[in-house]
Amino acid sequence: MPARTRTIAILTGLAIATTLTACGSIDQADPKPEITPSAQAVESEAPGTGGDGRDTDALSKPLKLGQPAETIGDGGEGALELTPSSIVYTSGTEYNEPENDLFAFITVKARATNAAAASMLPPISGGGWSWVAPDGQAIDVSNGASYNLVANSFNSGGKVQPGTFQWDGVAFDLTTAQKGGTLMYEDGAGQTYSWTIPGADAGPDVAKVKRELS
Repeated sequence: MPARTRTIAILTGLAIATTLTACGSIDQADPKPEITPSAQAVESEAPGTGGDGRDTDALSKPLKLGQPAETIGDGGEGALELTPSSIVYTSGTEYNEPENDLFAFITVKARATNAAAASMLPPISGGGWSWVAPDGQAIDVSNGASYNLVANSFNSGGKVQPGTFQWDGVAFDLTTAQKGGTLMYEDGAGQTYSWTIPGADAGPDVAKVKRELS
């Protein structure tokens, strides 16, 4: 065989051997574990609690009217389970008319859930209750003429003692377009909770609130 032909054959053989060696190294490498989409979904959707035992789901997505939220009291003292239970829209009373189109009055059950007395945050604190209209406008509690809107059965205020609950109410002065918004509450730890509120009267306390606001 001529020298040129032998050289080409040798180089070709070396190239084939190198390719086979590389393929063998790849095949022998440890395969990486595969994470299936279902496993990822289970991990991301699993319910959790914060370091203080509160449900983190309540912090991340709006609740429905009637669902409770575990909150920290004013000044970081105690804990309150807050449950907005009913919504009433009213054009006002004989002695109190809204500056806008109507009032929204929401009843709230506040229950102390540990051994310390606790109270909701007042508006002056910069936290507490607020309303977000469907267009995104934020509205302070007791705005306009709503600070005068009182239903006697839902006007407790003050601290809730351990082992007890109280009924309170929050009111807003709204335009018709601002009905059906989101009720917000910022607690004593700076955490914000939200409830989706229907655009029409709803809840077990509607009749009672209407009688007391008439």
